[in-house]
Amino acid sequence: MTPPPSPSAEPVPSVADVAAAFQRTLRGESTPSGGRIMERLLDLLHNNLVQWGEEDVARRDVADDAAVARAKRKIDELNAKRHELVEAIDELLDDAIEQTPSAAPTTESPAMAFDRLSVLAIRIHVTDQAANSGDHDRDYAARLPVLHRQLDLMQEALAALFDDVHAGRKRFVPYASLKLYGSERGA
Repeated sequence: MTPPPSPSAEPVPSVADVAAAFQRTLRGESTPSGGRIMERLLDLLHNNLVQWGEEDVARRDVADDAAVARAKRKIDELNAKRHELVEAIDELLDDAIEQTPSAAPTTESPAMAFDRLSVLAIRIHVTDQAANSGDHDRDYAARLPVLHRQLDLMQEALAALFDDVHAGRKRFVPYASLKLYGSERGA
């Protein structure tokens, strides 16, 4: 069994609490303060929501080339910020959770999974809005049960990851993108 986190470490919010905070925020409801980890997770959600909107701008049939170029540049900025936030969240989680160095590594860091969870929460929110918009060209409502099942499975998998890390069965390596945004090589 792994030792508990240091007394000065910030408590890690549960996956269910994060998912609920994402949903409340997307509905425009206030979210109680939950420490630096929750603040960074909500920053990530906000960043992904803005990026979602810019991606919609870039895909519009009526957008001219200049509008698409502006949107693409903004998407690149937001994606760079997304990577920074994922790295910051993983650093906070790594500080808060005592890991077993000999445990098997995970293929994805918790912040990377929270990033996907935030995008899924946005997709559900946007799909729900479309389903209630009166746009009858597509059956958006039929997508919602599938998306909610995906959300449930993602939460279950992420909670299991934390259980495995706390039990010493798994460990995660904090994400480091090392992407060179704006460089000539684009590496």
